[in-house]
Amino acid sequence: MSTPDLDKEKARQEQELRIQRQIAFASGLFQGDVTVRTLLESLAEGIVIIDNSGTVLLVNARAEQMFGYPTKELIGKPHSILIPERFRKAHEEHEAHFFAEPRIRPMGQLLDLAGRRRDGSEFPVEISLSFIETINGVLVLAFVSDMTFRKQYESRLQDSEELFRIQVECVKDYAIFMLDAQGNVLNWNVGAERLKGYGEKEIIGRHFSCFYPEEERDAGKPAEELKKAADEGRVEGEGWLIRKDGSRFWADVIITALRDENGNLRGFSKVTRDISGRKMVEDALRFSEARYRALFRDNPTMIVTLDTEWTMLSVNPSCASQLGYTIDELEGQSVLKLFHEDDRPAVAEQLHACLRNPDQVHRWQFRKIRKDGEVLWVEEIAQAVHDLNGTLNVLVVCQDVTERKRVEEALIRSEQKFSLAFQATPTVLVIASLEDGRYMEVNEAFERVMGYRRDEVIGRSSLELHIWQKPEDRAMVLRMLAAGKKVRELEIGFRSKPGTFIVGLYSAEIIEIGTQRCLLSLVNDITARKRAEEEVEILNTNLAARAFELETANRELEAFSYSVSHDLRKPLTVINGYCQIIQESCGNNLNAQCQGYLQEINDGTLSMNQLIDALLNFSRLAHIEPRRETIDLSAMAHEVAEELKLVEPGRRVTFLITDGVSADGDAGLLRVVLDNLLGNAWKYTGTRDEGIIEFGTTKVDGKPACFVRDNGAGFDMADADKLFAPFQRLPGTDEFRGHGIGLATVERIIQRHGGRVWAKGEPGKGATFYFTLST
Repeated sequence: MSTPDLDKEKARQEQELRIQRQIAFASGLFQGDVTVRTLLESLAEGIVIIDNSGTVLLVNARAEQMFGYPTKELIGKPHSILIPERFRKAHEEHEAHFFAEPRIRPMGQLLDLAGRRRDGSEFPVEISLSFIETINGVLVLAFVSDMTFRKQYESRLQDSEELFRIQVECVKDYAIFMLDAQGNVLNWNVGAERLKGYGEKEIIGRHFSCFYPEEERDAGKPAEELKKAADEGRVEGEGWLIRKDGSRFWADVIITALRDENGNLRGFSKVTRDISGRKMVEDALRFSEARYRALFRDNPTMIVTLDTEWTMLSVNPSCASQLGYTIDELEGQSVLKLFHEDDRPAVAEQLHACLRNPDQVHRWQFRKIRKDGEVLWVEEIAQAVHDLNGTLNVLVVCQDVTERKRVEEALIRSEQKFSLAFQATPTVLVIASLEDGRYMEVNEAFERVMGYRRDEVIGRSSLELHIWQKPEDRAMVLRMLAAGKKVRELEIGFRSKPGTFIVGLYSAEIIEIGTQRCLLSLVNDITARKRAEEEVEILNTNLAARAFELETANRELEAFSYSVSHDLRKPLTVINGYCQIIQESCGNNLNAQCQGYLQEINDGTLSMNQLIDALLNFSRLAHIEPRRETIDLSAMAHEVAEELKLVEPGRRVTFLITDGVSADGDAGLLRVVLDNLLGNAWKYTGTRDEGIIEFGTTKVDGKPACFVRDNGAGFDMADADKLFAPFQRLPGTDEFRGHGIGLATVERIIQRHGGRVWAKGEPGKGATFYFTLST
């Protein structure tokens, strides 16, 4: 063997020896202390320890499980085998910077990190780095978390904004809130209130810099992080944050810039997680058993150690507190008493599995019962370990996942509710692929209205089925959506399976289901309404023609009335004139009987003239449009009462008129109403020794109404329908003078004012007339 070959072989052997020494040193450092070794193996995260050459010196069981390598295939190998090839170059640069300036920090602030398993498959990871300075140089501890579940969970949440809202409101272990572009807090979830101590009302609108220590605020760190997030899209880091009460906690912070579809900055989302417990675990790896015991006592996670009979040997305060017990009440008791009765056999089987496989980390979820009876869902990580005396125990780390279970159940319920609502809504709902228009889902209303079964349309497009009456309508809808316009209640025709045409109000939205863009279409069937509108239009046309005919007939009737009144007045005037001539010429020669006849002829012509005037006035009311003004009806009633008293001053009549009654109407026409109603009351109380006539207001069906009441002759309600008919006189009223047209005139005036008039009475006990006016 030549000298160069000998030199290479010697260098290789020295390198292998150096690696073996480093491996031995690391093993003694981390596995020599049973407490530290136990803690490393019980962590839910994978631990990979490397030196500054990138050589793997030590891994825990979780890392073996995560990457799929047995320990012997990892120890002494370059850690790059755990990294996908496309990331290795960037990782080497990152690693060089880290060893040049080692400090505790997270990896992947701007990268999507991935791990590579032994079989070549990749999975998303979250890695945090810590370091220990030893006599043999810097050793790096990489804490690796498998993010596969979280990535899948995030993807599902993106499918529904409502599910995201539920997640935000229910998650208590993360502070999740939004900032505007200046950094002011816009909203606040339960986790944020629990983590930071501020209520929603006292923090909304404040600048998020209040969460940072004073020295970092003075150094401008909050503004710097917002600028970095705005420039790079996202910033992630760890550091101290301040609660409302001034206490600090070590947090993992992610700030993401939020932009609209035009790229304009709208604000930021901020996710904060208290990782003080993990930091305490990292500190525990650097110190001795005493430091570990302090961590055991202060850890917010529930921790308990068991013997082989499942008796609790030690319980940390957090475990006792969260379960509602004192430590003394738990230590020495069987751990099975803490679990739900139905879960105890399965828990015992899992614990036996821990003893059978002491090199494996076991994980399970069961229900625990607090002292007060409340049920908690917990996730436990357990491993059989030896204590300092070599006795086999089981270390159990427990986390309350009740809220996470509730979120998962709420997610399932939400999906079920959406499906029920989608199918139950009476509106036609269709989800189709935006790319090719093929139906992905239709509801029951679609099947009912369009006549297709669901299995007949799923996977086929609307154009293929000829559902659009005009295919260009669909192209128009797509153009509108592509231009950012809203598609709302467009009147569009569709063709059903039987071939009938349906008119619908069409609305559409572009939605995303997973990574696929889809078109959500909503159609309200207005076919029946359109047909009804067409029928109404025909009826309106016919009604307009009928109204024209009636108007023509009314004009002809009015002309006839004037003609008749003129023709009637002429002979009446002649008769009246001759009566006056006879009276003047022959009055002294006529006996009393002839004088009476002559007076009756004269009175008849006067009555006929009055009747003609009443008829003409009644006819004119059909065409008079009331001139509205505020009228004092009480004052008008007093005037009518005084005029009636002057006509027959000898009668004993008491008027009870309520003051302050006013109305909006035509003064002249309403005077006619009161003249007739009060005049009727005056006339029909004529047989009473003392008449009583009232005018006032009352409530009828909750609305105001005026009334005129008397204690006169009254009437039978069986004849009430004849009261307002022209020339109709009730039985037994012959002794009272009148033309039979006064109440018909009242009804016409009230109707012209948009109101109604009616009456109530009883024979011999008077009558009450009511009327209303529209406002």
